[in-house]
Amino acid sequence: MITNNIYIKLLGTIILSIGLVVIVFLSSESQIHHNNAFTRRYPPHPINRLYELNVGFNSYYIAGFEGNDVYLGNHTAPKHLLKINLITKDTSHLKISFQTENLPFRNLRIALYPPYFFIMDGTSPFVLRGEIGEWTAKPWIKDAGYFLKAVPIDSNKIYISTVSTVLRRTVLGVLEKKDEPKLELNPDLLTPQIDGIFDSDGTLLFNGDSNTLGYAYLYRNELLIINPELNLIKKLKTIDTITTAKIHLAIDSIDQTSQLKAPPLMVNKAAVFYGDLVLVHSPRLGKNEPAHMLKEASIIDVYNWRKDTYEFSFYIHSTENGSVKKFHLNNTWLVALMGKSISVYQLDSAFFAPPSFKTK
Repeated sequence: MITNNIYIKLLGTIILSIGLVVIVFLSSESQIHHNNAFTRRYPPHPINRLYELNVGFNSYYIAGFEGNDVYLGNHTAPKHLLKINLITKDTSHLKISFQTENLPFRNLRIALYPPYFFIMDGTSPFVLRGEIGEWTAKPWIKDAGYFLKAVPIDSNKIYISTVSTVLRRTVLGVLEKKDEPKLELNPDLLTPQIDGIFDSDGTLLFNGDSNTLGYAYLYRNELLIINPELNLIKKLKTIDTITTAKIHLAIDSIDQTSQLKAPPLMVNKAAVFYGDLVLVHSPRLGKNEPAHMLKEASIIDVYNWRKDTYEFSFYIHSTENGSVKKFHLNNTWLVALMGKSISVYQLDSAFFAPPSFKTK
């Protein structure tokens, strides 16, 4: 009888312990995804869904636009492009040829800046360039500097993020090719908080209308607006309240390199420019927002970077193919990659005044 009582007490203690762990976990999850410190505004229908198009694979990314055509690159088929006309929905598969042999590559990425396209690999490092329509990539820059991410901002300039071997932290720069390649870095643009690498990770932004650069930190509520000469124009705060990156690092005792011990708290999952606006994909809920919305939709917050204002927010609802991986805006469309499909939306001009795009 005494033995049974001991077993009952032991079982009760175990159940109580498990219950406490579950409560702590759920409380932690709620804190990660929910923040009552800010309130969003959701006006009715700033975007209207037009259609969804199955592209067959979930390895596509948005390489760029030319007129009414969007081009998708493929991580697993790096020399392949899928061209989609946003009006007719016609698709065509394109293959890029390299005017060079035995080129070592590990992380190829294609990006358009009409009338050119660029093929970039920051780990080798090299950049190839060719003309849209001909689809032959020719040697352009090689061994001018390693980079983490890159975005073409002119026919002969690429905006990059890289790790400074001197400072051992992430910095922003511009790689330019005239007669000879030239790499210019500004180590003062990014503000390190913990290690200067993971805590400073972010999204490179380019606004072709105003010829403006930007940077959206992934793990803190800050956006940078930068001119092409790498001078800081302004810093903007998003409506989230996370000012310091919530990351946990493990340091190798031998070479002192660091790596993430756990997934960090994401604040700005993705961001894009559209004229005077910056659109930020936030995975965090604000005041009075139901938790189920994070499973049903992606939250996009809209800011006016010239006015330093938060404007409004809207949902991009998930489909049977998944939720938003990446999105981009072009003319009057928003294009979102969602699993094996793209979803295309019409922008309401009352909320999105069309930028006066420059002729390239």
